[in-house]
Amino acid sequence: MTSKIARMLTLFSLLVVAAPGCSQKHNDRILMLEDTNRTLAHQLNAMRGELDQSFRVREGLDGQLLAASREADGLRNQLANQPEPILLAAPGWQAVPGGAMIAIESGVLFASGKVKMRSDAQRTLDGIVSTLQGEYDSQEIFVVGHTDDRPIKKSGWKDNWQLSTERSLAVVRYLADHGVSRDRLVACGAGEYRPIASNDSRTNRATNRRVEIFAMDPASSFGK
Repeated sequence: MTSKIARMLTLFSLLVVAAPGCSQKHNDRILMLEDTNRTLAHQLNAMRGELDQSFRVREGLDGQLLAASREADGLRNQLANQPEPILLAAPGWQAVPGGAMIAIESGVLFASGKVKMRSDAQRTLDGIVSTLQGEYDSQEIFVVGHTDDRPIKKSGWKDNWQLSTERSLAVVRYLADHGVSRDRLVACGAGEYRPIASNDSRTNRATNRRVEIFAMDPASSFGK
């Protein structure tokens, strides 16, 4: 009996000695886990802060993109509403949107109802050739014939449209034969339908009978 009690006391003593060691291990494990938890929580908060900052940066970039898009639209609208550039006109020429123009009364170039040029017309056209090869050497050239409203009777032409077109062709051919590049030249006939004065007097009718020569920037909308 006494030995049995002695053995029990010995076992109890061993348990008492071992218990503090186990408890310390658990405490150390808990402390380690708590430290790890604090570290992860800190990292999570930092990542949330970076994410919030990224959202704010994105919102700022979206705002800048929207502002840039609106500015581009405004510039496009301004550009669309701007008049076409006007070239400085050479002596004797008139500045028009996109280029310049000179008008020659048909009587200077042609006899009444005729499309063969007068012999003294060459002096006038030679001056124009010089200008087209000098000041306007890169412009497109449109030659437009005009008549008054008197109907064609004895000249043999079908109507004023045909007469005005044949006259513009005669001028275009002269310009081409004297050095103006053919790929720059366009012949047009407006007949009686674009007068610059009322056809109620001999003077006004003479004004309406004309050949207009346009030197136009290739980027302009003239003729397109």
